Amino acid sequence: MSRNRFQSLIVSGHVLVNSDIIRDVDYSLKYGDEIFIEDINLEQETTHLTPDENVEFSILYEDEDIVVINKPAGVIVHPGAGNLSHTLVNGLLHHCGKSLSESENRPGIVHRIDKDTSGILVVAKNNFSHNELAKQFVSHTIKRKYICFCHSVPHPLSGKVETFVTRDKKNRLKMSVSQNDGKKAVTFYKTLKNFSGIASKVECELKTGRTHQVRLHMSHIGCSLIGDSTYKNKNYAHQSEISIISRQALHAYFLEFNHPSSGKLMHFETALPEDMDCLEIKLGLLKK
Repeated sequence: MSRNRFQSLIVSGHVLVNSDIIRDVDYSLKYGDEIFIEDINLEQETTHLTPDENVEFSILYEDEDIVVINKPAGVIVHPGAGNLSHTLVNGLLHHCGKSLSESENRPGIVHRIDKDTSGILVVAKNNFSHNELAKQFVSHTIKRKYICFCHSVPHPLSGKVETFVTRDKKNRLKMSVSQNDGKKAVTFYKTLKNFSGIASKVECELKTGRTHQVRLHMSHIGCSLIGDSTYKNKNYAHQSEISIISRQALHAYFLEFNHPSSGKLMHFETALPEDMDCLEIKLGLLKK
């Protein structure tokens, strides 16, 4: 394969080093590093993906270089094992046609959020924009903020969670906190509302972008996300009363970056989706 093809695989998240996704094409390998390239069809071209007009998402901004979207919960970002159609990528192909960056089965996709997380994503419409945006993610200059609703209340009410994150040794679909293995992960959090000490509304700002970072870090400090069955803590009070949301209560509401061509600072915010809005109302009625 060409050097550009390998770079595309790295930037689009297909390459893992020691179980962590590496998006920096200048990353320096060390003796003993374990390199894993996802099992993909290297001969499959983007044109084999099927456009789909029925994929739900809204457009916040679009020009010849980028498109900024608000993804609803339940939509998978890109095709993968068991999910080859009806993803955001299929919807983008219908909307943008061939005007997306080249990235294997992930044309245009510079970063991702979980299927059951809602919120803002920026998509690259050409290779130059893809690489320029990827550099900002690697250097952690892009600002990303989430709103989440948690069991319990963080103590202290605001602070920083700093850990190493790696793949869970028992369950490869999960991530786990480690003392020294994996990649450094940093989350700044701020409690916005305290619901009678039973639950809380929290803003989280990512300084790094590890898989499941917000979900894992909030669980790590004893405040797992409402609706998150993967990283839930046990023995919370009033669990049945606040189980009205069918997914993790997490919304990527804020995204700020420099435009890949003009360098202009781009700023986007979205309101909470309906299910999280309803959850907040329900939480406001809680009493100890």
